[in-house]
Amino acid sequence: MTSFFGPRRRNRRIRNLLVAAVLIILAFVAYRYLVDDNSSDDPSSSIAVQTEAATNTSTTIETPAATPTPSDPDTVILTREYPWLIPSAEVMELQELLGIAADGLYGPGTREIHVATLEANGLPLDGVPNVPTGCNIVISEDICGVQIGNLMDIAIPAITSGLGSPTQEAGWYTDCGTQYRTIYWGSLYVDFTRSEMTEPKVDRWGIRNTFHVINGWEKVFPGIVRFPESPLVDWNPNEPDEPISITEVIVPGGPLIVPEPALFEEAVGAPLLYNFSTGLFMFQTADYFAIFSEYSGEPPGSEETEFVWEFTDTLRQCETPVTQE
Repeated sequence: MTSFFGPRRRNRRIRNLLVAAVLIILAFVAYRYLVDDNSSDDPSSSIAVQTEAATNTSTTIETPAATPTPSDPDTVILTREYPWLIPSAEVMELQELLGIAADGLYGPGTREIHVATLEANGLPLDGVPNVPTGCNIVISEDICGVQIGNLMDIAIPAITSGLGSPTQEAGWYTDCGTQYRTIYWGSLYVDFTRSEMTEPKVDRWGIRNTFHVINGWEKVFPGIVRFPESPLVDWNPNEPDEPISITEVIVPGGPLIVPEPALFEEAVGAPLLYNFSTGLFMFQTADYFAIFSEYSGEPPGSEETEFVWEFTDTLRQCETPVTQE
């Protein structure tokens, strides 16, 4: 019996050991599979990827250019609000910073350089004044559509619509044997005349202003004042017997008003002529007059110095040089 059952039991034990070994191997394979599968969902690996992506993204962001802080003195000057053609010490400070002639008057030249400087430094243009859009101011031409001889009741509303309300008005007065009334729009004036036989009408218009060395222009320019191209007149204010002649020299047009007489002479290419009888310097073309006088202050050359200018196409009868008659 022992020989009959012995080998069979031994074979069964061997089979059981083989089955157990196979199960252990399968269990080990299944465990490795589950471990590998779970590792792909590990949150730590996901964060690392995101962190790397964030790091790469941050390196592509451009660093903005540094701009001056509002407390920077130059920035304060550049970004202030400035009025158009109103004299001020603030405008002179701006012009000095821009490196241009400091006359204290914010006009087209100052505006052009100011805007370019602001844009170059990435600063806002909020303080830059707009160029006036009123009627054109060209010496010797019609003003706001008003012509010499137009009735006063028609002329005043027309000029007001183009330049705004008058800034200075006076009653009627007598000068040169004629009744006059002068109305100002800033530095621009219009003379009206009347008589017993005629209604009040436009006699002439022009620009009249005084430049103070310290405070700039006394009156506001209501817009850009321009001059037409015009032939130069050759005359001698101190020799009434000498004839007047219109030359072939053309005085350039454009915005020629500057406070210093030397700069004006350079712009027109001719000198101001001194009249000993009137104490005035004068310049004449075929279309307009420029009249200049200077108060040198006390003592002469002090800060009280004033430059007085007038530009017009017609002089009053008692102002007209006798050489023109």
